[in-house]
Amino acid sequence: MEVRHVMRPGVVAVPEDASVLEARRAMQSHGVHAVLVVQRAHGRPLGLVTSRGLLAWIDRDEAAGYAREAISQAPVWIKPTASVHEAAEALLEPGITHVLVRRRDEEMPEGIVTAKDLLPR
Repeated sequence: MEVRHVMRPGVVAVPEDASVLEARRAMQSHGVHAVLVVQRAHGRPLGLVTSRGLLAWIDRDEAAGYAREAISQAPVWIKPTASVHEAAEALLEPGITHVLVRRRDEEMPEGIVTAKDLLPR
């Protein structure tokens, strides 16, 4: 089966200069566990702020920090035509909890895959 059949369509993104608080609120309002941080000028993906990564901000001022400072995972990409096996291999790498799905380089992702998406229904 191809990744496009199991991915969650769309990706919640925030600009790099959004506050950590804004990133957390975006996660909460969209019911996701990660948001993509992108460059303001070019929209290039910088990485993901994950709910697990935000644990490091519990005793810090989220309103004073930038989303780019809270990135806890580099962007990892896969094509929508890749197999779910390939996505599973990527997710088994240490520190990888989300895999972005896109057709070509320099393109914004069309979806995202997590381990939960790969589990049998």
